[in-house]
Amino acid sequence: MSNMKLTHVPKNLPPKTKILDMSQNHISELHISDMSYLSGLKVLRLSHNRIWCLDFRIFKFNQDLEYLDLSHNQLQNISCHLVTSLKHLDLSFNDFDVLPICKEFGNLTQLHFLGLSATKVKPLDLLPIAHLHLNYILLDLEGYYAKETESLPILNTKTLDLVFHPNQLFSVQVNILVNSLGCLQLTNIELNDGNCALFTNFLLGLTRGPTLLNVTLRHIKTTWKCLVEIFRSLWPKPVEYLNIYNLTIFGKIDKEDIHYSKTTLKALKIEHVKNEVFLYSQTVLYTIFSEMNIMMLTISDTRFIHMLCPPPSNTFKFFNFTQNLFTDSVFQNCSQLVRLETLILRKNKLEDLYKVSLMTKHMTSLEILDVSGNSLEYDRHDGDCTWVGSIVVLNLSSNILAESVFRCLPPKVKVLDLH
Repeated sequence: MSNMKLTHVPKNLPPKTKILDMSQNHISELHISDMSYLSGLKVLRLSHNRIWCLDFRIFKFNQDLEYLDLSHNQLQNISCHLVTSLKHLDLSFNDFDVLPICKEFGNLTQLHFLGLSATKVKPLDLLPIAHLHLNYILLDLEGYYAKETESLPILNTKTLDLVFHPNQLFSVQVNILVNSLGCLQLTNIELNDGNCALFTNFLLGLTRGPTLLNVTLRHIKTTWKCLVEIFRSLWPKPVEYLNIYNLTIFGKIDKEDIHYSKTTLKALKIEHVKNEVFLYSQTVLYTIFSEMNIMMLTISDTRFIHMLCPPPSNTFKFFNFTQNLFTDSVFQNCSQLVRLETLILRKNKLEDLYKVSLMTKHMTSLEILDVSGNSLEYDRHDGDCTWVGSIVVLNLSSNILAESVFRCLPPKVKVLDLH
């Protein structure tokens, strides 16, 4: 019943309802009579409504309730009579002044997901849930403001997701200690050369633990200098996967020296880059990425026009450069990619299949090649194609190839896509 312009909970719902979605309506209040006859209710979604006040006693007849989503409402306070069967409770993106946690939260021993929001965070606020072992904590800090550094008690969660103010320079000075953290997600990060150190220190504080494998940065606006500083600070950390989505680079792009120290990082993924710097050296930009000592690199939807041949010592096994502007000149005469096993060049500006085959000549470990969604043609007068013999999967779909393509195929290919 989502998006139906409801102003209140209908009274004629089937009594055996287990899953009820009333998100994206205009509901402002909930009453015990709305819920009392739905004794089997397990999932209740009420996000994106106008609920401003909530007494959890309205759920006293819903003892099987496991999933409750009240995010994106106008809640300012709640009562503490919680249903102990809850596994998923989302109170994020509301109008709470302080974190809506009371001592009864400590009884939610089955809780896996907890979403919260607040403009002020005090050290003792999270104490009631410090003993719980959660899978996911979402902290909406869009309205958060603190003049001095504060420390929160140690949390036990596998994933910590922090959302900051979308149009404000990063200024959060809170020390968060997390046990057994495996995944860290940060959203809405605006940086310049002035506050870059503040952010990297915040990041280093969160990446102290030995279990952290995955760091994701979303909607990040930064200078090139600060982006390289983030790489520099994370490289020696025990992080294995670094993901950056919706990156905007502004200011200027100058040469930055970075020595890629020994690292546990396996993969860097950057998707959707908006570059607001128009005059710069392409070599300065591409050198930073081509010299990384990691196994997997994804840079997609960025409008990059090229990628440099990496140094002989490179460890790359996987490249994904989907939806850029690469031409047939990429990796030509590059004999350094001998470890590369997968190369994805979907949706670029490749035009000559003969040149693509030539590009693979020295990639002696290459097994999977995806060049779909380009403008590839093959003219048999170009001569014989010189594919590396190791390719077993070749995706040539969505190009402009004719039957002459059968004169230009890798000899050992097992999976061929020409749709």
